[in-house]
Amino acid sequence: MQISAPLSAVLTQIGARFPELADDPLLAQNLFENVTSMVAEAHERYAEGADASVVSDRYLDPAHLATGALHAEHAQHPAGAMLAAEVLFDAYLPVFVDEVGAGTTHEVLRATRALHAAIWSRFPAGAIAYTEALRQRVTTAHMDSRTQIARDLHDRVAHGILAGLQRLDLVLLTDPPADARSEQLEAAGRLLRGALTDVQDLAVALHARVGEDLLDDAVRRHVADLFPGDDLLTVTTSGAPVPLPNWRAEEALTIVLEALTNRRKHAPGAPCTVVLTWADDHVVVVIADDGPGFDTSSTSDGRLGQHTMRERAAVIGAVLDVESAPGAGTTVRLTIPKGTM
Repeated sequence: MQISAPLSAVLTQIGARFPELADDPLLAQNLFENVTSMVAEAHERYAEGADASVVSDRYLDPAHLATGALHAEHAQHPAGAMLAAEVLFDAYLPVFVDEVGAGTTHEVLRATRALHAAIWSRFPAGAIAYTEALRQRVTTAHMDSRTQIARDLHDRVAHGILAGLQRLDLVLLTDPPADARSEQLEAAGRLLRGALTDVQDLAVALHARVGEDLLDDAVRRHVADLFPGDDLLTVTTSGAPVPLPNWRAEEALTIVLEALTNRRKHAPGAPCTVVLTWADDHVVVVIADDGPGFDTSSTSDGRLGQHTMRERAAVIGAVLDVESAPGAGTTVRLTIPKGTM
Protein backbone atom coordinates (compact mmCIF):
# COMPACT_ATOMS: atom_id res chain seq x y z
CA MET A 1 0.00 0.00 0.00
CA GLN A 2 1.36 3.40 -1.04
CA ILE A 3 1.26 6.13 1.58
CA SER A 4 2.11 9.80 1.39
CA ALA A 5 5.57 11.05 2.26
CA PRO A 6 4.29 13.06 5.26
CA LEU A 7 2.52 10.00 6.68
CA SER A 8 5.62 7.88 6.10
CA ALA A 9 7.65 10.49 7.98
CA VAL A 10 5.19 10.34 10.89
CA LEU A 11 5.46 6.52 11.00
CA THR A 12 9.25 6.83 11.06
CA GLN A 13 8.99 9.33 13.91
CA ILE A 14 6.72 7.00 15.90
CA GLY A 15 9.08 4.08 15.27
CA ALA A 16 12.06 6.07 16.50
CA ARG A 17 10.17 7.15 19.62
CA PHE A 18 8.78 3.67 20.35
CA PRO A 19 11.28 1.06 19.07
CA GLU A 20 9.38 -1.75 20.79
CA LEU A 21 6.62 -1.19 18.23
CA ALA A 22 8.90 -0.79 15.21
CA ASP A 23 11.30 -3.64 15.96
CA ASP A 24 8.66 -6.36 16.26
CA PRO A 25 7.44 -7.25 12.73
CA LEU A 26 3.92 -8.13 13.90
CA LEU A 27 3.53 -4.96 15.97
CA ALA A 28 5.10 -2.85 13.21
CA GLN A 29 2.59 -4.18 10.67
CA ASN A 30 -0.24 -3.61 13.13
CA LEU A 31 0.98 -0.03 13.70
CA PHE A 32 1.10 0.60 9.96
CA GLU A 33 -2.41 -0.78 9.43
CA ASN A 34 -3.84 1.17 12.36
CA VAL A 35 -2.27 4.48 11.37
CA THR A 36 -3.35 4.21 7.73
CA SER A 37 -6.88 3.22 8.75
CA MET A 38 -7.03 6.13 11.22
CA VAL A 39 -6.06 8.59 8.50
CA ALA A 40 -8.54 7.04 6.06
CA GLU A 41 -11.32 7.25 8.65
CA ALA A 42 -10.43 10.87 9.42
CA HIS A 43 -10.78 11.72 5.70
CA GLU A 44 -14.14 9.93 5.60
CA ARG A 45 -15.43 11.74 8.66
CA TYR A 46 -14.38 15.10 7.29
CA ALA A 47 -15.90 14.38 3.87
CA GLU A 48 -19.18 13.37 5.53
CA GLY A 49 -19.27 16.68 7.36
CA ALA A 50 -19.23 15.10 10.82
CA ASP A 51 -18.78 17.62 13.62
CA ALA A 52 -18.88 15.37 16.70
CA SER A 53 -15.73 13.72 18.01
CA VAL A 54 -17.24 11.54 20.76
CA VAL A 55 -16.55 7.92 19.75
CA SER A 56 -16.09 6.06 23.05
CA ASP A 57 -19.41 4.29 22.51
CA ARG A 58 -17.69 2.16 19.85
CA TYR A 59 -15.82 0.23 22.48
CA LEU A 60 -16.73 -3.24 21.14
CA ASP A 61 -15.43 -2.84 17.60
CA PRO A 62 -13.99 -6.34 16.82
CA ALA A 63 -10.99 -4.98 14.90
CA HIS A 64 -10.00 -2.71 17.77
CA LEU A 65 -10.53 -5.50 20.31
CA ALA A 66 -8.13 -7.65 18.27
CA THR A 67 -5.50 -4.90 18.39
CA GLY A 68 -5.80 -4.67 22.17
CA ALA A 69 -5.43 -8.44 22.51
CA LEU A 70 -2.33 -8.35 20.28
CA HIS A 71 -0.74 -5.65 22.44
CA ALA A 72 -1.49 -7.65 25.58
CA GLU A 73 0.08 -10.73 24.03
CA HIS A 74 3.26 -8.73 23.41
CA ALA A 75 3.12 -7.03 26.85
CA GLN A 76 2.50 -3.61 25.31
CA HIS A 77 0.65 -1.39 27.80
CA PRO A 78 -2.21 0.72 26.32
CA ALA A 79 -0.45 3.84 27.57
CA GLY A 80 2.33 3.21 25.05
CA ALA A 81 -0.16 3.16 22.18
CA MET A 82 -1.77 6.30 23.55
CA LEU A 83 1.57 8.13 23.57
CA ALA A 84 2.18 6.98 19.99
CA ALA A 85 -1.26 8.33 19.08
CA GLU A 86 -0.36 11.70 20.58
CA VAL A 87 2.72 11.81 18.37
CA LEU A 88 0.57 10.94 15.35
CA PHE A 89 -2.03 13.62 16.14
CA ASP A 90 0.54 16.32 16.85
CA ALA A 91 2.69 15.60 13.79
CA TYR A 92 -0.04 14.80 11.27
CA LEU A 93 -2.70 17.44 12.11
CA PRO A 94 -1.09 20.23 10.03
CA VAL A 95 -0.68 17.78 7.14
CA PHE A 96 -4.28 16.62 7.44
CA VAL A 97 -5.64 20.16 7.53
CA ASP A 98 -3.73 20.87 4.34
CA GLU A 99 -4.86 17.58 2.71
CA VAL A 100 -8.58 18.31 3.23
CA GLY A 101 -8.16 21.93 2.21
CA ALA A 102 -9.57 23.33 5.44
CA GLY A 103 -9.46 27.11 5.08
CA THR A 104 -11.93 28.60 7.54
CA THR A 105 -11.74 28.35 11.29
CA HIS A 106 -14.79 26.09 11.31
CA GLU A 107 -13.23 23.78 8.70
CA VAL A 108 -9.97 23.56 10.67
CA LEU A 109 -11.97 22.74 13.81
CA ARG A 110 -13.91 20.06 11.91
CA ALA A 111 -10.68 18.60 10.54
CA THR A 112 -9.19 18.53 14.04
CA ARG A 113 -12.25 16.73 15.39
CA ALA A 114 -12.25 14.24 12.51
CA LEU A 115 -8.62 13.28 13.10
CA HIS A 116 -9.14 13.13 16.87
CA ALA A 117 -12.20 10.89 16.51
CA ALA A 118 -10.45 8.54 14.09
CA ILE A 119 -7.50 8.13 16.44
CA TRP A 120 -9.35 7.96 19.75
CA SER A 121 -11.94 5.42 18.51
CA ARG A 122 -9.28 2.71 18.82
CA PHE A 123 -8.50 3.12 22.49
CA PRO A 124 -11.60 2.07 24.49
CA ALA A 125 -11.74 -1.30 22.72
CA GLY A 126 -7.97 -1.72 22.93
CA ALA A 127 -7.90 -1.01 26.66
CA ILE A 128 -10.82 -3.37 27.31
CA ALA A 129 -9.18 -6.20 25.36
CA TYR A 130 -5.83 -5.60 27.06
CA THR A 131 -7.44 -5.69 30.52
CA GLU A 132 -9.40 -8.83 29.68
CA ALA A 133 -6.27 -10.58 28.40
CA LEU A 134 -4.36 -9.74 31.58
CA ARG A 135 -7.28 -10.83 33.75
CA GLN A 136 -7.34 -14.15 31.92
CA ARG A 137 -3.62 -14.57 32.48
CA VAL A 138 -3.99 -13.87 36.19
CA THR A 139 -6.86 -16.36 36.42
CA THR A 140 -4.87 -18.99 34.56
CA ALA A 141 -1.82 -18.44 36.75
CA HIS A 142 -3.90 -18.72 39.93
CA MET A 143 -5.65 -21.88 38.70
CA ASP A 144 -2.32 -23.42 37.74
CA SER A 145 -0.94 -22.53 41.17
CA ARG A 146 -3.89 -24.22 42.88
CA THR A 147 -3.42 -27.30 40.70
CA GLN A 148 0.27 -27.42 41.56
CA ILE A 149 -0.41 -27.03 45.29
CA ALA A 150 -2.96 -29.84 45.11
CA ARG A 151 -0.43 -32.02 43.27
CA ASP A 152 2.28 -31.26 45.85
CA LEU A 153 -0.09 -32.08 48.72
CA HIS A 154 -1.09 -35.35 47.11
CA ASP A 155 2.19 -36.52 45.63
CA ARG A 156 4.62 -35.29 48.26
CA VAL A 157 2.92 -34.53 51.56
CA ALA A 158 0.26 -37.24 51.55
CA HIS A 159 2.72 -39.80 50.19
CA GLY A 160 5.27 -38.94 52.91
CA ILE A 161 2.67 -39.18 55.68
CA LEU A 162 1.30 -42.47 54.32
CA ALA A 163 4.77 -44.01 54.04
CA GLY A 164 5.59 -42.90 57.59
CA LEU A 165 2.36 -44.33 58.97
CA GLN A 166 2.99 -47.61 57.17
CA ARG A 167 6.36 -47.89 58.91
CA LEU A 168 4.69 -47.27 62.27
CA ASP A 169 1.97 -49.83 61.52
CA LEU A 170 4.66 -52.33 60.57
CA VAL A 171 6.35 -51.88 63.94
CA LEU A 172 3.06 -52.20 65.84
CA LEU A 173 1.88 -55.28 63.94
CA THR A 174 5.11 -57.28 63.75
CA ASP A 175 6.82 -56.32 67.04
CA PRO A 176 10.33 -56.66 65.54
CA PRO A 177 13.56 -56.95 67.55
CA ALA A 178 14.87 -53.78 69.16
CA ASP A 179 17.38 -52.99 66.41
CA ALA A 180 14.83 -53.42 63.63
CA ARG A 181 12.21 -51.48 65.64
CA SER A 182 14.62 -48.57 66.08
CA GLU A 183 15.47 -48.59 62.37
CA GLN A 184 11.80 -48.62 61.36
CA LEU A 185 10.92 -45.82 63.78
CA GLU A 186 13.81 -43.69 62.54
CA ALA A 187 12.68 -44.23 58.95
CA ALA A 188 9.12 -43.27 59.87
CA GLY A 189 10.42 -40.16 61.61
CA ARG A 190 12.40 -39.13 58.52
CA LEU A 191 9.36 -39.54 56.28
CA LEU A 192 7.08 -37.60 58.59
CA ARG A 193 9.65 -34.83 59.09
CA GLY A 194 10.01 -34.60 55.31
CA ALA A 195 6.25 -34.25 54.96
CA LEU A 196 6.25 -31.55 57.63
CA THR A 197 9.01 -29.68 55.76
CA ASP A 198 6.97 -29.85 52.57
CA VAL A 199 3.95 -28.38 54.36
CA GLN A 200 6.07 -25.62 55.87
CA ASP A 201 7.55 -24.83 52.45
CA LEU A 202 4.08 -24.57 50.93
CA ALA A 203 2.98 -22.27 53.76
CA VAL A 204 6.01 -20.01 53.33
CA ALA A 205 5.52 -19.89 49.55
CA LEU A 206 1.83 -19.02 49.90
CA HIS A 207 2.67 -16.21 52.31
CA ALA A 208 5.65 -14.91 50.33
CA ARG A 209 5.65 -11.13 50.38
CA VAL A 210 8.04 -8.43 49.26
CA GLY A 211 6.28 -5.79 51.33
CA GLU A 212 8.40 -2.72 51.85
CA ASP A 213 11.64 -4.54 51.02
CA LEU A 214 13.66 -4.35 47.84
CA LEU A 215 13.32 -7.46 45.70
CA ASP A 216 16.90 -8.52 46.57
CA ASP A 217 16.24 -8.33 50.30
CA ALA A 218 12.94 -10.17 49.96
CA VAL A 219 14.63 -12.99 48.03
CA ARG A 220 17.33 -13.31 50.71
CA ARG A 221 14.75 -13.30 53.51
CA HIS A 222 12.66 -16.05 51.93
CA VAL A 223 15.70 -18.10 50.97
CA ALA A 224 16.71 -18.09 54.63
CA ASP A 225 13.20 -19.25 55.60
CA LEU A 226 12.79 -21.89 52.91
CA PHE A 227 16.34 -23.25 52.72
CA PRO A 228 17.93 -22.76 56.16
CA GLY A 229 21.52 -23.93 56.37
CA ASP A 230 21.85 -24.45 52.61
CA ASP A 231 25.45 -23.35 52.10
CA LEU A 232 25.32 -24.30 48.42
CA LEU A 233 22.71 -21.62 47.68
CA THR A 234 23.95 -18.02 47.33
CA VAL A 235 22.21 -14.74 46.46
CA THR A 236 24.21 -11.83 45.02
CA THR A 237 23.37 -8.42 43.62
CA SER A 238 24.97 -6.39 40.82
CA GLY A 239 24.07 -2.77 40.17
CA ALA A 240 21.88 -0.44 42.21
CA PRO A 241 18.59 -1.98 43.39
CA VAL A 242 15.48 0.22 43.35
CA PRO A 243 11.91 -0.46 44.48
CA LEU A 244 9.72 -2.10 41.85
CA PRO A 245 5.96 -1.51 41.66
CA ASN A 246 4.56 -3.75 44.38
CA TRP A 247 2.35 -5.83 42.10
CA ARG A 248 5.34 -6.55 39.86
CA ALA A 249 7.74 -7.31 42.72
CA GLU A 250 5.32 -9.77 44.37
CA GLU A 251 4.88 -11.83 41.20
CA ALA A 252 8.63 -11.73 40.52
CA LEU A 253 9.34 -13.07 44.01
CA THR A 254 6.84 -15.90 43.49
CA ILE A 255 8.56 -16.89 40.23
CA VAL A 256 12.02 -16.86 41.83
CA LEU A 257 10.88 -18.98 44.78
CA GLU A 258 9.19 -21.44 42.43
CA ALA A 259 12.45 -21.82 40.50
CA LEU A 260 14.36 -22.44 43.74
CA THR A 261 11.80 -24.97 44.94
CA ASN A 262 12.17 -26.79 41.62
CA ARG A 263 15.92 -26.87 42.19
CA ARG A 264 15.44 -28.62 45.53
CA LYS A 265 13.04 -31.13 43.98
CA HIS A 266 15.08 -31.99 40.90
CA ALA A 267 18.65 -31.03 41.83
CA PRO A 268 18.96 -31.57 45.61
CA GLY A 269 22.44 -30.88 46.88
CA ALA A 270 23.54 -29.13 43.71
CA PRO A 271 25.29 -25.74 44.02
CA CYS A 272 22.95 -22.92 43.02
CA THR A 273 23.36 -19.17 42.53
CA VAL A 274 20.79 -16.42 42.38
CA VAL A 275 22.14 -13.27 40.74
CA LEU A 276 20.09 -10.05 40.46
CA THR A 277 21.56 -7.62 37.93
CA TRP A 278 20.06 -4.13 37.91
CA ALA A 279 20.20 -2.02 34.75
CA ASP A 280 18.66 1.36 33.91
CA ASP A 281 15.25 0.09 32.82
CA HIS A 282 15.12 -3.54 33.96
CA VAL A 283 16.44 -6.14 36.37
CA VAL A 284 17.53 -9.63 35.38
CA VAL A 285 17.29 -12.47 37.91
CA VAL A 286 19.29 -15.57 37.00
CA ILE A 287 18.86 -18.80 38.99
CA ALA A 288 21.49 -21.34 37.92
CA ASP A 289 22.22 -24.77 39.39
CA ASP A 290 24.76 -27.52 38.62
CA GLY A 291 22.17 -30.28 38.86
CA PRO A 292 21.44 -33.08 36.39
CA GLY A 293 19.51 -30.84 34.03
CA PHE A 294 16.94 -32.14 31.55
CA ASP A 295 16.10 -32.23 27.86
CA THR A 296 13.99 -29.13 27.20
CA SER A 297 12.82 -30.52 23.86
CA SER A 298 11.14 -33.57 25.40
CA THR A 299 10.12 -32.36 28.86
CA SER A 300 6.75 -30.75 29.31
CA ASP A 301 6.37 -27.40 31.02
CA GLY A 302 4.42 -29.11 33.78
CA ARG A 303 7.43 -30.88 35.25
CA LEU A 304 9.17 -27.68 36.31
CA GLY A 305 6.03 -25.63 36.72
CA GLN A 306 7.20 -23.51 33.82
CA HIS A 307 3.69 -22.90 32.55
CA THR A 308 2.64 -21.12 35.73
CA MET A 309 5.93 -19.24 35.89
CA ARG A 310 5.53 -18.04 32.29
CA GLU A 311 1.96 -16.92 32.94
CA ARG A 312 3.05 -14.95 35.98
CA ALA A 313 5.92 -13.41 34.02
CA ALA A 314 3.56 -12.36 31.23
CA VAL A 315 1.23 -10.67 33.72
CA ILE A 316 4.03 -8.32 34.86
CA GLY A 317 5.48 -7.77 31.39
CA ALA A 318 8.54 -9.90 32.18
CA VAL A 319 10.28 -12.51 30.04
CA LEU A 320 11.14 -15.98 31.36
CA ASP A 321 13.79 -18.15 29.70
CA VAL A 322 14.76 -21.65 30.81
CA GLU A 323 17.95 -23.29 29.56
CA SER A 324 18.92 -26.86 30.44
CA ALA A 325 20.46 -30.03 29.06
CA PRO A 326 21.15 -33.47 30.54
CA GLY A 327 24.25 -33.25 32.72
CA ALA A 328 24.58 -29.49 32.20
CA GLY A 329 22.44 -28.03 34.97
CA THR A 330 19.54 -25.61 34.62
CA THR A 331 19.42 -21.82 34.26
CA VAL A 332 16.26 -19.79 34.72
CA ARG A 333 16.46 -16.17 33.56
CA LEU A 334 13.74 -13.66 34.45
CA THR A 335 13.95 -10.20 32.87
CA ILE A 336 11.70 -7.71 34.66
CA PRO A 337 10.98 -4.14 33.48
CA LYS A 338 11.33 -1.48 36.15
CA GLY A 339 8.54 0.86 35.04
CA THR A 340 4.94 1.03 36.17
CA MET A 341 3.56 -0.18 32.81
